[in-house]
Amino acid sequence: MKKYFSFLVALLSTTLAAQPQRDLPTLDISTDSLQSYVKTLASDAFEGRAPGTTGGHLATVYIQQKFAEYGLEPFSSLPNYLQPFSVTTSLKAGESNSIALKTRQMFHLGRDFTPLGYSANGKAESRQVVFVGYGISTDKYDDYKGVDVKGKIVVMMRYSPDGDNPHSDFFEHASVWKKLTTAREKGAIGALIFTGERNGDDKLLDISRDRLAGDAGIPAMNITRSLAASALMTKPQVLAQIQEKIDQTKQPNSFALNSFVSMQTEIVRVKAETYNVIGYLPARTPSDEYLVVGAHYDHIGYGGPGSGSLAPDEKKIHYGADDNASGSSGLLELARYFANRRHTLKRNLVFMAFGAEEMGLLGSAHFVNHPVFPLEKTIAMLNMDMIGRMKDSALAISGIGTAKEFEELCKAENREQFKLKLSPDGFGPSDHSSFYAKNIPVLFFFTGNHPNYHKPTDTWEKINYADEARVVRYISRLIEKLDANPRPTFTKAQSETAQASRSSMGGFRVSFGSIPNYSEEVDGVLLDGVREGSVAEKAGLKAGDIIVKMGNKDIRNVYDYTDAIKNLKPGDTITVVVKRSGETLSLSASFPEKK
Repeated sequence: MKKYFSFLVALLSTTLAAQPQRDLPTLDISTDSLQSYVKTLASDAFEGRAPGTTGGHLATVYIQQKFAEYGLEPFSSLPNYLQPFSVTTSLKAGESNSIALKTRQMFHLGRDFTPLGYSANGKAESRQVVFVGYGISTDKYDDYKGVDVKGKIVVMMRYSPDGDNPHSDFFEHASVWKKLTTAREKGAIGALIFTGERNGDDKLLDISRDRLAGDAGIPAMNITRSLAASALMTKPQVLAQIQEKIDQTKQPNSFALNSFVSMQTEIVRVKAETYNVIGYLPARTPSDEYLVVGAHYDHIGYGGPGSGSLAPDEKKIHYGADDNASGSSGLLELARYFANRRHTLKRNLVFMAFGAEEMGLLGSAHFVNHPVFPLEKTIAMLNMDMIGRMKDSALAISGIGTAKEFEELCKAENREQFKLKLSPDGFGPSDHSSFYAKNIPVLFFFTGNHPNYHKPTDTWEKINYADEARVVRYISRLIEKLDANPRPTFTKAQSETAQASRSSMGGFRVSFGSIPNYSEEVDGVLLDGVREGSVAEKAGLKAGDIIVKMGNKDIRNVYDYTDAIKNLKPGDTITVVVKRSGETLSLSASFPEKK
């Protein structure tokens, strides 16, 4: 590890030497220094800062060097500022992947078939195979109508009768994940998916899946058209004719036949090490209290399917200048700023650059589960994520309901006359959520979304550095007040009334109010917490519960969970099955009628 980081330090030094350097001021928050940090973190050399990659490690080393340069102290358990943890960076086929048919033909991994990224590991064998068209089941179109797939292997095509048209009524049902979970819910024990002749070439899919989804619960393979025809005891031309008929009539054409198929799948998760970078400035006199300032420094690398990219077909560097080189630059500038004022600190001021936030808040979740100082001694956590694209002086601050002093404080220190959009909620899609789940007051700073979010076009020159400096200066005053004043009084934030409208906009008719944990790999959905006054809280759900069933739907992962909620409507009452401390509990959740 030391040799590896020595290599990265040398590489980083060469990279930075090639860039024009500026003399950074040492007293006030500086626009120039913010720009310097962002230009470095969002440069070609850092390759989008994906966890576990060379570019991601370069970003780690850069922040590590800046902490050392500014005189931040490492915790004794992290002598080089680095808190390591592992993440899954990719999937690959294992050694136990095979398929056998009644014809006794030989099929080869990578040429004729490949396991799908959503596949469960295991074996499935069936003496009756069912062709289910596109594998779609809705009220208006149902490939499963009239056929029994329980205990059988299904064969289906990718896409839908409308191809891959995003405006089609079929579109939300046409993803590979949705097809596989539908097959599992119908009782199938395995699935074979191929690309119909009308939908392009016969190339096998890469082994990938969306970053927050686990397996779909059944073995699943992507196969060639020739293999599909063999499994269905027919010819590729016949399958092409069947597809054409389905597409033209918009009517299913499913059938079952006696045809032996045995399949075995093995997906291996490729792990890599990434890091939180943590340093602190000690109080002028010994203190056992800590004030945390945080920002995530990772992004999504070169993008691609499953990465979270909103331009998944563009295999290009996603620079992440605003998300979140801007927040990381604010973190580094605040570290430099307070390093020059360390003699004023009443409490220990901790700076945390989190890794793997884009993969589900993994870095902050790892820290709160493996803290290097007592969490109960943490007076507050301030988080910056996307603070570089301010427009019209609008600044959103979430978490003001997590301490009774926060709203008054945020308004009193608003000397820049920002148009503050204040939200009470302590949960949200960034690292402060991990701290709030541990009953720590939080404030989250955000200047708004934009068309470049999670695209290769989120580049350094688009950052509004002058206004970012205003934001960071404002945060510095909040830190000074929090450091000097009595400890904030933690409060449970009330759920926003806007939560329901946000859910509706995302295709949800109801709001449940549970907070999923994305860092732990469990069979089900682990909860970090539940929102105050929510349906989940009233039903009796708690932090630490693992949801395994909602209504009649088994819950294996976050996608199952969101799909179950999406199908609910006001007035519904369902049973939610959870695992809690080794027990299985059935709780009743009622969704109120809209007023």
